[in-house]
Amino acid sequence: MKRNLRIALVVALALAVSTAGAFAAVVSASFNKINITVNGTPVAVSGESFVRSTGDVPYSILYKGTTYLPLAKVCEFVGKDVAWDGSTRTVSISTPKEAPKAPAASTAAPSSHQDANPDCTFDSLTIQVNGQVFAVPGQQYDRGGSTVPYSLLYRGTTYLPLAAVCQLVGKDIAWDGATYTAAVKDRAAIANYSGSGVPDFGKLSGLSRADESNSDSEMVYNYYCYTGSGREANADSDIQKYVSYLFDAGYTYRTAESAALFGDQNTKLYCYGSDTTGQLVVVGLVQYKELTEAVISYTK
Repeated sequence: MKRNLRIALVVALALAVSTAGAFAAVVSASFNKINITVNGTPVAVSGESFVRSTGDVPYSILYKGTTYLPLAKVCEFVGKDVAWDGSTRTVSISTPKEAPKAPAASTAAPSSHQDANPDCTFDSLTIQVNGQVFAVPGQQYDRGGSTVPYSLLYRGTTYLPLAAVCQLVGKDIAWDGATYTAAVKDRAAIANYSGSGVPDFGKLSGLSRADESNSDSEMVYNYYCYTGSGREANADSDIQKYVSYLFDAGYTYRTAESAALFGDQNTKLYCYGSDTTGQLVVVGLVQYKELTEAVISYTK
């Protein structure tokens, strides 16, 4: 099996934009049932709404057992920028160059939540982060065996499932059922590969570099074998977490370079680049009948 990868050999990506599955409905939900903390700071308490120009909207919506948080507000809490393109119905998250400020603590007094019947629109939006599309209209969110709406639009405010929000903004999430508190936390930092500005995937996954890892005059090729490691179920989530580390390191998704790569349906590789260094990084999974392997390759 030839495993040396080149920027010219990656997966052709097709981000099909379909409106199938998007719908509007009056639903049964609960507003503001949880407390929210960010790195230990209580930023919202049960019963609290926040004020927008379009009117008060809830900090959390509990719908069919899934807690949804307002994307723009969470991005504000963790120092991410959000933009809206009405012509394409696209919500874009980006990483600012300036370090984020710590969020202000909520001054509201906790109170009871409100049961409501909001008129919502589901799965009608495209969600992208630093140029990479994570959801398109009609696409649902996989909770590991079951699916729920990826996006919920209520009174002009976009809500995403709690786990999806934290994934997109590169944070960890912990749930305390005793206090009904969602704790959003910074992830633990990981080191870079020696002599590069590229985060070390091995430090994140806990896997050692496979023997076939190598380099040539242009690129360094790092392989990590999940098969037989006992961590096969973590492969996709590790890649998702790693991409958020790349975003925080100043890399953005490169649509043209990714589309130029090719592979079969079992190969998922994506290209990211740094405008500062000009460096490219190829990230993804190669899956064969008896092998699941992560690929992290970067230009020198």
